[in-house]
Amino acid sequence: MGVQFTLRDRDMKPWTTLLVRTIAAMLAAIFISAAYSARIYFTDQPAGADGYVMSVAPDGTDQRTVITVSNAPDLRGIAFHRASRRIYFLDTGAARRIYSVAPEGSDLREVTSISAGFSADLEIDEINDRLYWAETGDGLIRRANLDGSGLETAVTIGAGTFTAPYFMYVDPVGGHIYWGVTSSGSTPSNFRRATLAGVIDPAFLIASPTRSRDIAIDPTSATAYWCDRQTGSLLRRAVSGGTNQTVIAGMNAPHGIALDVEAGKVYWADSGKRDSGPSNTSARRVARCNFDGTEYENVSTPLAISEPWDMTLDTSSPTFADWRTRFFSTTTADSGPVDDADGDGAKNLQEYAMGTHPRRSASVPRIALQGTAVKYVRRIGSDLASRVEVSTNLPAFHYNGDGSGLVWTTEVLVTPVSAELESVVTAAGPALAGASNVFFRVRVSMP
Repeated sequence: MGVQFTLRDRDMKPWTTLLVRTIAAMLAAIFISAAYSARIYFTDQPAGADGYVMSVAPDGTDQRTVITVSNAPDLRGIAFHRASRRIYFLDTGAARRIYSVAPEGSDLREVTSISAGFSADLEIDEINDRLYWAETGDGLIRRANLDGSGLETAVTIGAGTFTAPYFMYVDPVGGHIYWGVTSSGSTPSNFRRATLAGVIDPAFLIASPTRSRDIAIDPTSATAYWCDRQTGSLLRRAVSGGTNQTVIAGMNAPHGIALDVEAGKVYWADSGKRDSGPSNTSARRVARCNFDGTEYENVSTPLAISEPWDMTLDTSSPTFADWRTRFFSTTTADSGPVDDADGDGAKNLQEYAMGTHPRRSASVPRIALQGTAVKYVRRIGSDLASRVEVSTNLPAFHYNGDGSGLVWTTEVLVTPVSAELESVVTAAGPALAGASNVFFRVRVSMP
């Protein structure tokens, strides 16, 4: 089964036609055996019981216990390091350690010890491979290499209920560390920031109605998203200033937060410990919604004593099935590979293959000419198969490896776009030397 269409570039020569075909080999999602997949990792730290690092798929399926921690644990911050595929988590209980572990729970390692005071959050700078955590009791944000070496103070903030750092976020691209102060009761709180060099910005402040919890930044829109505990709300505001906007309200006690910027989803961990708050929403669960607050869904399945504190995302999408769990809610229609959810003329499989958003009609797969070559984006490290095919006399097409022994196309430039996408420029090969008419198509298929 397939779909075929023709795109014309405004600079296209009259004799050149760009023909693109996307093939979906199966109507249903294909699950392949992979070493990794899109997952949510979160700490669950019920009082007086074992602590847990848990994982679950973005659509709430396949919940697992990664590791159980005994001996008076108090698991708090958690972060995922994509390059090494390891989970880092902080135990501020009897152990007073930061650990790392593989996603399946093997190879537990001690990374570094932490202060004798309370420590709250943990974050990773993926660009510089540095680990950051808030030593709340001492009023410090500390950092180290991923193996615990190079330990140093990143920011000296000061101790105290209305000063010390609690949850935090590291933005290495923007060059800032953000944190919320602890506060107490239902009194107002705020977020501050400093440079990576530890210089506090005296002019920056985001006010939160009550006790601030975790914060995250969407770099594409320079928007801050955060949890406000006592109102049970997720809020947002432009980093540069402006009015707070409510993303979603009516939660119990939202704490940890993470953004899937590509999919436009916000995730949070709700400890369920606000006695006056509603218990029929996200209490004791990990939940998610779109950036505009729509499509609210509970994701994790809690125990009666669960207290999820913090969470982190692995947005790897080696299969269409993984990608679909990130972009679509469990009840969204038209989420199959040959559906066109946003009506932009591109099938969902095509949007997956070329890294566009399947539910935003302005985000359309683009295939263009670069000189007399074809330029497009392709997904790497996935279960997809793709190739550029060429023809001089439709409908017959040829491609490298078609048994003819000829070189029909040549990749002239491959540029990384992200961890899973790359931009490719492909030109006609030696077999087409002197051809006056050349037709290109990009063929994508699932096994």
